[in-house]
Amino acid sequence: MAFALYIVLKPRECDDKGLDVQRLASFLHRTPSSVVLKIWNIAAYDANRKARGRVGMKHGSKLDSQVWQWYAEDPDTFMEQCLNLLRHALLQADANNFNPAPLASDRYSPLETATTLLVAEHTPTGEERPITTLQRVNQSYFRNSLLQNYHSTCCITGMQIPKLLIASHIKPWKASSAVEKTAASNGLLLNAFHDRAFDQGLISIDDDYRIMVNHDKVRHSDINDKWLYNFEGREISLPTISQPSHEFIEYHHKHIFLADAA
Repeated sequence: MAFALYIVLKPRECDDKGLDVQRLASFLHRTPSSVVLKIWNIAAYDANRKARGRVGMKHGSKLDSQVWQWYAEDPDTFMEQCLNLLRHALLQADANNFNPAPLASDRYSPLETATTLLVAEHTPTGEERPITTLQRVNQSYFRNSLLQNYHSTCCITGMQIPKLLIASHIKPWKASSAVEKTAASNGLLLNAFHDRAFDQGLISIDDDYRIMVNHDKVRHSDINDKWLYNFEGREISLPTISQPSHEFIEYHHKHIFLADAA
C-alpha cells in the first residue's frame, strides 16, 4: 500500500500532513510519520529516482527492495494488486470515521482529494458521474509511472516541461481492459501536440519503436514537415522499464493509424 502511495503521490505530498498518508495511517493504526518513513524507504530503491540523482532514506529493508523486483517482473499485475489493497484501506478508513488533522491551505491538491470515497467529475455535457477511488488512483498512477519511466521527458521531442506532457495510451482508454488502462506498457509520454497527433492516428510507432507518419492523413507543408515528417523514422526514447508492448502498438497501428484514412 505504501508502494502504491509512492507511485500515486507527488514527492511534495509524501509527508505526514498529506490527507492520503493520514488516511492510510489510520487504517494501519500507525502514525502518519511512520507511513512517510516507509514510503521513503521504498523510494531509496527506485532506479528511476536514482537516475535523476535523487535518493530516499538509506535504511530500507529487504522487503523495500523486493517490491521493486516484483514490480519490474510484472509491473501491471503487481500494481493492480497494490491499488486494490490501497483502495480497501482508504475506504475502510473512511468507514471507520477517519478524522484527518487540519491541513494547511496550500495542501489541498487534486491528487490529495482524488482518494475521497466518491468524487464527482464533470462530463462534457455538464452532468456529474461518480468516480471510484480506484479509478482516480489508477489515473494518477498511470501518469506518474510514465513520468518516472520516461524521466519526465517526451519520448519524441525530448521536451521536459511536465505541464505540457501527456500520459498517452497506446491502446485507447475506452478500448482497454481494467488492467490495460493502468499498464505502463500501454503508455507513451508525449508532448501535448504529438499526443493529439497519436490519438488521431496521424502518427504511430512500428515494432522497432520508430515513428511513422500517416501519409494519407497528413499532407506535406512547411509546418507539417517541421512538426511531423521531420520525426519520421526516428526511434523514440525508450523507458528503463515497462517498454511499450508490441501488442498495444499493433492495436494502435491497425485500429487508429490505418483507420479512416483520407
